[in-house]
Amino acid sequence: MTTNEEQARVREIYDRIVEAAEKGHWDQTALSYYIGQPFKALIAAMLSAQTREEHTIAATQALFALADNPADMLKLSDAQILRTIGRVNYAPAKATYLRDICQKLVERGGEVPHTVDELTELKGVGWKVAVLTLAIGYGRTEDITVDVHVLRIGIRLGLIPVETKKPPKANDILKTVLPRDLWPHWNGLMVRFGRAICAPTYPKCKICPVNDLCPKIGVERPVK
Repeated sequence: MTTNEEQARVREIYDRIVEAAEKGHWDQTALSYYIGQPFKALIAAMLSAQTREEHTIAATQALFALADNPADMLKLSDAQILRTIGRVNYAPAKATYLRDICQKLVERGGEVPHTVDELTELKGVGWKVAVLTLAIGYGRTEDITVDVHVLRIGIRLGLIPVETKKPPKANDILKTVLPRDLWPHWNGLMVRFGRAICAPTYPKCKICPVNDLCPKIGVERPVK
């Protein structure tokens, strides 16, 4: 398949999933609530790691109701923070990261860093969280956020080699096959698709809008 043919397939996949998401009223992602808000995007991205979307949404909304900037966040007690974010996985560690991040941001005047390198200097902020923060908070989409949904679905669709494990490597590969205008939207769409249809176990292939376009690489137990 030529590059043009593959990009046409990807665009058809994207369009069909968007249509299915609209018709099915699929839940929004946790980060979609914080577009254009760098601080909230950073904290929400950090808290979302290895956590279900609904738990991230509940935790972040409760947390930001108490404090919505680094200085005010530091005024909260450890007990308040932990109680508020208790639904996310690894809450005790993330509560520590949260306080450290806010302290570092206060020291730089409250501004959230604008680069992956600067963001990953913050405790609890890895490559994925940094790229997601830049995309959601600043609208910067030089990279594609790769999480478990993007990686799993990318492999199943034949966009990413099975042996690819590292998000930065998957990002590099995806950037060669996804049309540039789809980069900003791919992660959010794949998260919603992964929750509604293309689940880790028992994906709903029978009702999948891209069933005929998907080679189903690695799919072992589709729903009949």
